[in-house]
Amino acid sequence: MTEKRKVELAAEEGGGWLTNTRMSRSRLLARGAVGLAGAAAGGALLGREAQPADAAGAATAAEAPPALRFLTQWEFDYVTAMAETIWPTDELGPGAKVAGVGYYIDGQLSGSWGKGHRLYLNGPFYVPADTGHGWQIPLTPADVYRAFLPGFDVYLKHTAPYGNPYTVLSPALQTQAMTDLQTGRASIQIAGSTSYASSDFYNLFHENVLEGMLADPAYGGNLGMVGWKYVGFPGDPLRRGDVYEEYIFTTKPYPYADKPLPMEQTYAKQAVTSGAGATGSGVPGDAPNSSGKA
Repeated sequence: MTEKRKVELAAEEGGGWLTNTRMSRSRLLARGAVGLAGAAAGGALLGREAQPADAAGAATAAEAPPALRFLTQWEFDYVTAMAETIWPTDELGPGAKVAGVGYYIDGQLSGSWGKGHRLYLNGPFYVPADTGHGWQIPLTPADVYRAFLPGFDVYLKHTAPYGNPYTVLSPALQTQAMTDLQTGRASIQIAGSTSYASSDFYNLFHENVLEGMLADPAYGGNLGMVGWKYVGFPGDPLRRGDVYEEYIFTTKPYPYADKPLPMEQTYAKQAVTSGAGATGSGVPGDAPNSSGKA
C-alpha cells in the first residue's frame, strides 16, 4: 500500500480538512480514473481529483537541482526510484521524484540526524523480541544507507524474477521488490553480527519518504509543496493571519488548502542549520519560492 492510499484511508476515517480536497475511493472507481492494472503497477488506488502529474512541480523543475551533499549519484538514483514506488507520480498528481524526496533524504543523511548525533551507538546491541528498544545497531543512519543500498542491488541482480538493478525494473517489479523489503523476505545483512533485517531498512526508509513528502520545503523535499497540496495542508497559516483552528476537524472548507505557504525564511534558515533535523545546508530548500505571496 503506497502512502497516497494511506492518505485516502485517513481521510475516510478522520474527515475534516482532508475530506475537503479529496474524492472518495468509491467515486474515484465509479468514474474509472484508476483501474486494477494501474493500481498493481503504481501500487495504489488514490483519492483526489486528477491533475497533470508535472503541473505542481513545473516551477521547481525549471531550476537547477541542488548539489548532492552525501549520496553518490548512483545512490541518489536508487533512493529516488524507491521513493517513487512508495509515493508514485501518476495521472492523479506528483510523487516523490517531483517532490525532491531524494534531496530531502540526502540532506538529512549529511546532517546531524544522518550522523547519529542523538543516537546511542556504543552497545551492547541485541535483537529485541518486541518494539520500543530504540536503535539497536552500531551504525549511523548514513552508514546504514551506504551499506544497505549496494546489498539491495546485489539481491535484486541475483534473485528471480528481478535480475536487474531497481532503477530499470518495471513498476510492478519495483513494487514487488519493495514488498520483499517490507516483509523481510529480502536477505540483506549489514553491521557484522548484528541482525538488521530488510524490514528494518524499509521502516526507516518509509518514514524518510513521508518526511520528504510532508515536511516543510526548507528541508529540501516537498518541492512546490506538492505533498501539502495533496492532503490540503495550509503550511503556515499564521503567515496569512488566519484563525486556522476554526477549520481543523470540521467540514468547513479552508480557503487556502491549495495555496500553502512554507515557513518564513528566517525560521526556515534556523531549522536547516540547527537541531536534530539540521541538513548542514544553511539555505532553505525552497528559498527561491518562499516570498509568502498567495
